[in-house]
Amino acid sequence: MLQFFKRSDTNDHLTMSAIAVVIGLMVGYGAILFRTLIELFQFLFMGSGSENLLQVVANLHWSNVLLAPVVGGLIIGPLVHFLFPGSRGHGVPEVMSAVALQGGKMKMRDGVGKMIACSLSIGCGGSVGREGPVVHLGATIASWFGQRLHMSTKHMRTMVGCGAAAGIAASFNAPIAGVMFALEVVLADYGLATFSPIVLSSVIATIIARAHLGDFPAFTVPHYQLVSVWEIPAYIGLGVLCGLTGILFMKALFKSEDLFKKIPIPIYMKPVVGGFILGSVALVFPQVLGVGYDVMNMALLEGMAGPLMIGLIAVKIFATSATLGSGFSGGVFTPSLFLGAVVGGGFGTYAHALFPAISAGSGAYALVGMGAMAAAVLGAPIASILILFELTGDYRIMLPLMVTSIVATVMINQVYRDSVYTRALRRKNIDLRSGRETRLMRDLTVSSIMHHRFEKIPDSMSIRALKEKIRFTNEDNFLVVNNEDRLAGILSFQDLRGIAFEEGLEDLVLVRDVATLKVVTVTPLDNLFDAFSRMNARNVEQLPVVAANNPAEILGIITNHDIIRAYNKALLEQSPSA
Repeated sequence: MLQFFKRSDTNDHLTMSAIAVVIGLMVGYGAILFRTLIELFQFLFMGSGSENLLQVVANLHWSNVLLAPVVGGLIIGPLVHFLFPGSRGHGVPEVMSAVALQGGKMKMRDGVGKMIACSLSIGCGGSVGREGPVVHLGATIASWFGQRLHMSTKHMRTMVGCGAAAGIAASFNAPIAGVMFALEVVLADYGLATFSPIVLSSVIATIIARAHLGDFPAFTVPHYQLVSVWEIPAYIGLGVLCGLTGILFMKALFKSEDLFKKIPIPIYMKPVVGGFILGSVALVFPQVLGVGYDVMNMALLEGMAGPLMIGLIAVKIFATSATLGSGFSGGVFTPSLFLGAVVGGGFGTYAHALFPAISAGSGAYALVGMGAMAAAVLGAPIASILILFELTGDYRIMLPLMVTSIVATVMINQVYRDSVYTRALRRKNIDLRSGRETRLMRDLTVSSIMHHRFEKIPDSMSIRALKEKIRFTNEDNFLVVNNEDRLAGILSFQDLRGIAFEEGLEDLVLVRDVATLKVVTVTPLDNLFDAFSRMNARNVEQLPVVAANNPAEILGIITNHDIIRAYNKALLEQSPSA
């Protein structure tokens, strides 16, 4: 089959479509294996693999509730540190980084390690999500397959997007949302050549999941109804609360990581501390254990009291931050949905109590809150809106969901200008906000396009001699050197305008008198984006290239035209085929 794909280069779209189907199959079964592992480890830690974890915990002795996360941390810490160090992180940021900076190449070992560590984390009660790791697993499977086929960089990125979409689709039983998540978050590319195979992978993975797990939505969704247009101000208020909660969640998450780094114990023992904190919290609030689907369903079906849901906001933030900050493996997608459900449910409880005639029940607000919180924290408003739309199948939810999501997203952007994913990457000095075009220029160095032949003139040359030289050259700019042949300045036609036509000064004025002596330079190791920025800042069309350890030693020049030509070539090489 591999040889077939390699030979099928006559029709690029057909080849990618066939590969997308295979990726959908592999990721669909990978997602099923992942869920099976979670159930297995939960059975080992708690005696039952049921997703109704609240009911399971209610039948456990208090010591089991306390110690399950501790024992889990005792296993996960050494496992990740010694065997799978590449499996650290939330899952999605690592996929985004691989697509942007590594041409979509990921290690299968990291994907397997992430699956094992996360299933252990959730199985022992870790307050984390499974969707992020599923995205990572799907992307890793797709990347492994692409590397076996020796695919080009542009196709590798598309294949990773296929894997990510298939992972989300299989988890939520939501193929459209899977497609949009991959395009919006992972690839940031909506091209047709990218879109088609991603749709196929998402659909195939959904079919596999439905065939083995049943055609059921991820959540028990209540009937939705916008009771009155007067509810819109209430949904705006909910958006504000979701934005504030999202900001608090992100602050707590990253602050927890910083605090755990300062604890003077081996890194592989820190999950034990986090597990003890989580187990202690769970003795009072067992709702924070695991992925929390059962608790979210209770909020959606109005089976929880308003004060409890409000209290769970702070407790869930604390529990998830302690879990992830200490070194457990898992995602933040589901915790974001959990927070949205309890924020919305708590808000809706009191909104309906105050205005029963013109407002829906708390379940409707919990549903909208889930979408708004995920949109704001994950930086995926389109995907989050579509997930809720697919879960409800009701277009009437779109208006309040869009309003609430946009308000919450704008609030978080005012504070962080980042999603939780891009913020996690920026803490590792990886900035993906600048976009693909900028990254293309950052990937190219000055040394790859610099000219080693250039015109230089001595700073002691007279203007008359310079004008004579200009008659026999096509250059517009000259590098000025001193008696030791070291860089002393740069001279352009603009510098000559004021003196070129002054009679009697041609022999009196020297090049050093009119040249720009404060020269902006670049080194061979600088990237083209920085070089282009320096040209624009000084309004020049070329820059001297100097040695990194000796700014006076001229190695060559680089021009504006060279940068634009190199950028266009790189863009052409990496753009999807039409």
